[in-house]
Amino acid sequence: MSTKKFTIGCPSCGVTQEVELHESINVQSNPELKQALLENRLNRVTCSDCEANFRIDMPLLYSDPEHELMVHWIPETKQVSCDQIIEDFDRSLEEINQILPKDITPPKVRLVLTRVELVELVFMLEAKMSQRVVEYVKYSIYTRNPEKVPYQSKQLLLNVQDSTDEELCFVVQDVKTKELGTILRYGRAAYDSMVELYKETPEDFVGMFPGPYISARQLLLDEELERE
Repeated sequence: MSTKKFTIGCPSCGVTQEVELHESINVQSNPELKQALLENRLNRVTCSDCEANFRIDMPLLYSDPEHELMVHWIPETKQVSCDQIIEDFDRSLEEINQILPKDITPPKVRLVLTRVELVELVFMLEAKMSQRVVEYVKYSIYTRNPEKVPYQSKQLLLNVQDSTDEELCFVVQDVKTKELGTILRYGRAAYDSMVELYKETPEDFVGMFPGPYISARQLLLDEELERE
């Protein structure tokens, strides 16, 4: 766990105050912080003047030693675009891997750009689901249902908790308003078949989603940009 003091301004009244915020959390040693993240309580601030309650979105390192995973949440801002975040992160990760001793296996590192992506990934890991296969499923839904789920303005989120042994549950979210809308169902048997295919030919899925930012929507946006 790592915290740091910041001076922040209230988005409602503008009053500034000094607060202590988490820059990283280790969910094995501090499981309560994981729960705070899942319940949208992590890095929340109550204004000392108007008592408005709001969340501070800032870079956060989520460490899960049990799954040998590190997830970096780097929010997109007006100053730094999504593409720039991904490009800079890829470059930094490559530099780190180059200086690691050859006998040390690089840690599994993931990048997410929103809190909801981080929460989705956490639930996926706990359910022992393959992130790349899930994103391939999303890719298929996007391409087969362009009118219902236009990737330019909507994103698909896997709702692990409401999924069943028969179906995966996906929720459509508006990218700008963050409002949740239509629920889409996808056969669990089809997902399981893809998992077996992934085990046989993982290079196909890794080639499609090389990471560390694994996102079907981002892949489609990149493909659209290439066509232009």
